[in-house]
Amino acid sequence: MRAFLGRDILTVWQQVELKDRLVHYREIFQSKRIPRYKLARLFFVPFDAYKDKDELLKKHEHHHLKFKKWVEENQTVPLEELEKKVYSQYKEEELEKNNYLKLKSVLLNNILSACEYCENECKTNRSEGKVGKCGVNDEAHISSAFIHMGEESPIVPSGTIFFYGCTMECQFCQNWDISHEFNLERFKGRGTSAVQLANMFYSLVKQNARNINFVGGEPTPNLHIIFESLLIAQVNVPMLWNSNMYLTETSMKIISDIFDIWLPDMKYSNNECGNKYSKAPKYWDALKRNMKMIEERGSGEYIIRHLVMPNHTKCCSIPILDWVNEHLKTPLINIMAQYHPDYKVLQTNRFPEISRRVSTNEMHEVKSYADKLGIYWKSVS
Repeated sequence: MRAFLGRDILTVWQQVELKDRLVHYREIFQSKRIPRYKLARLFFVPFDAYKDKDELLKKHEHHHLKFKKWVEENQTVPLEELEKKVYSQYKEEELEKNNYLKLKSVLLNNILSACEYCENECKTNRSEGKVGKCGVNDEAHISSAFIHMGEESPIVPSGTIFFYGCTMECQFCQNWDISHEFNLERFKGRGTSAVQLANMFYSLVKQNARNINFVGGEPTPNLHIIFESLLIAQVNVPMLWNSNMYLTETSMKIISDIFDIWLPDMKYSNNECGNKYSKAPKYWDALKRNMKMIEERGSGEYIIRHLVMPNHTKCCSIPILDWVNEHLKTPLINIMAQYHPDYKVLQTNRFPEISRRVSTNEMHEVKSYADKLGIYWKSVS
């Protein structure tokens, strides 16, 4: 691993676009900046946990811009110095109950009782253990947690945590065994607690993880446990959200200013393909909104993953590149050739148009178009 890290530092971070676009992320794992989740724990926000969801959301939005400014002013201050300053103003017990991250955690647990974490908005009372459309109850169920060396070069070695369940139903899913075809009954009562999850962070960082990478399946159904774990975690590495980005606007408002770096999927550039191949109504509408929120409300540091699919360059790949070029300020895009027929595509004959691998010509078409637009993709693909 040491040899790999040496190569990575000498080559990957010489890329100008990475230096310019992943500044905060890089300086957090270099211990030059404080992770956002720790800053949120130190940002005092008085609130009444017994207020209803709408009142708590108003309180949250009132403090969002204040927190954003506070991050800009304090992220490069040494953590011990900032803690000393904050604790001179507020008692530790008082801050523990009244901070920006705690408010988010309370909100997420509130929403769980009529769940609308994702755009399915199934309204299931998951707080009582009922199973939502995502296939998950009130517990977090983890398939594996390990150091991943196969992710994009700027983020390896990555401390990946794979959750069961998913908010979309991709008919070609390559992780179908943890996304859809798992037996929740054998997990019930044995989910991962917030404390256990925080301990996983520590274990992964001890193994030289540069980040904690929440993935799946899909991490979105586990937001309540993830944020509870962030309230007690102590690691000084970036938090990475690796997601299909099919979250509601409410969920995005809550999480957008906490994660240091994002790996968002952008699969389709229209609602029709999203619904047909992933059973995700309003997919494109949700994706466009959420991608903008990463830049407008959050760190603005992300690597888009676009999986090129057979017979989908004209309807999806090219329009996605056009939209990204027109509407996003600092995109990096991993143009992926890993598509292969899997899951329902292999089990049925309903999707003949995507029942083959993507061709060399299709990949060349998409990459050439990205070059034409001046989009950065080579350093992360």
